[in-house]
Amino acid sequence: MLRFSGWLLGAGLVLGLILGVLSNAMAHDGVCKSGAASGEAVQSASRALQAKPDDLSLRLTLADALMVENCFEDAVHVLEEGEAAHGRNARFQSELREARSMLREQGYFEGLSRAEEAAKLSHSLLRCNKLGDVEACDQALTQKPDDPQIAIAKGDALLKAKRPAEALDSYRRALQLAPGNAGIEQKIAATESQRRELDETCMNATGQPALQACQASLLPGAKDEFALRKRIGILKQAANQPSEALDSYIAAHLLQRNDKSVALAIVTLSDSTGRKDVLALASRGSALLTLGRALEALTPLKQALSLSPDLPEAKAQLAQAERLAQQEASKVVRAERVAQTEARNVASEVKPEVAQPARSYSNAAPVTRSN
Repeated sequence: MLRFSGWLLGAGLVLGLILGVLSNAMAHDGVCKSGAASGEAVQSASRALQAKPDDLSLRLTLADALMVENCFEDAVHVLEEGEAAHGRNARFQSELREARSMLREQGYFEGLSRAEEAAKLSHSLLRCNKLGDVEACDQALTQKPDDPQIAIAKGDALLKAKRPAEALDSYRRALQLAPGNAGIEQKIAATESQRRELDETCMNATGQPALQACQASLLPGAKDEFALRKRIGILKQAANQPSEALDSYIAAHLLQRNDKSVALAIVTLSDSTGRKDVLALASRGSALLTLGRALEALTPLKQALSLSPDLPEAKAQLAQAERLAQQEASKVVRAERVAQTEARNVASEVKPEVAQPARSYSNAAPVTRSN
């Protein structure tokens, strides 16, 4: 028999084996709750035993089927129900001992798993609370997602890392979990004040300080997200980072497609960077639509869809561009016809002058006779 005490002293490989056995034992956990199992063999044996509840063979068959399904607690329950009638039967006693033994082992493995999870949680909480480790906070939240104290600790860690926008998001989550908590409300108020200062620096300063302030204040879903992403694009463009600036403008355009200054920046930067990725092509087409240049939008939208045929927005925009392009073409044709008609009308109104015969004059008078 394996000595479990040796496993607990740090044999990582053996611990992995234990967890593997536990995983196998719990594979049908959803099948075994509240004494119910859905395996075909179990259902068949259960129906047979219900028809003949005093039949030892049928009871043992059901117990075996349950243990095959790793439903050890259910198997013990089924056997114990027949203990009064079959308690002296050697085969029955052997089956019951085996089922109880398997149930104890299952409980032991579950205990090991719970202990390991508790140790992981404790370690994550220590790093989150004491060291401000944001990643450790996230790990703790995966184990206890509805714990407001962990959400607060993550907010504190983010604030320490000078990420107030994300900290604000975490504090608000904590307040949802603990409504009316005055301490959390104070943290939210202080963080909002800090974020407003960053917004002011972002919009009024220049260079790297302004860019850092914008990035620290950026909060997805906030009312000022569009303005911040547009400002980040402007600052990165000024810092000669055209591709990064294009990404920022694209993000802003996705939030508010009718801004022509952002659309013009996308067209300009997609030209200068020469980017032909799906995002850049689709955004260029969309920006050209915003600028009222549907004919030009057709090519990038078609190119984007050739690279990624399942872009729903690009499909809709291509259809819009084709419709508008037809309207534009019709307008051009009508304008040309109007111009030609006007030219003909002007030509018909101008009458050519009729040439008159020239009269010649001379100073020489004809010779006459005088009286």
